[in-house]
Amino acid sequence: MRRSALVLLSACLLFAALSVEARPGFSGTYNITGTNPGAGAYRGVLTITPRGDVYDVRWSIASLKYFGVGIVVNDTLSVAYTDSNHTFFGVASCQRSGGSLDGRWAVAGGPAVTGTEIATPRR
Repeated sequence: MRRSALVLLSACLLFAALSVEARPGFSGTYNITGTNPGAGAYRGVLTITPRGDVYDVRWSIASLKYFGVGIVVNDTLSVAYTDSNHTFFGVASCQRSGGSLDGRWAVAGGPAVTGTEIATPRR
């Protein structure tokens, strides 16, 4: 009986590990280029770190820092984010496009258009 339970537990753990590995990974460090409506183009670095079922997301753009938390649904990473002073909040969403991430973002109370961002893995 004990051996059967151990085999069943091992099989469940293996299935769970395979399920997590089969999900598309978004984690990594990326160079980003984007457009900010009304402010123009920008460049920076994006870091995405897995933490269980969620991702911790950090942007570094010039001297500005942004951070958030994201989840993956249907191969899309959706992120709620803010700046280091918590002066605003926004949402970002990205999908894989080849080896890069293709994203759009918006800020609460901001322009009624979205910004865009392309994230390319750092090598």
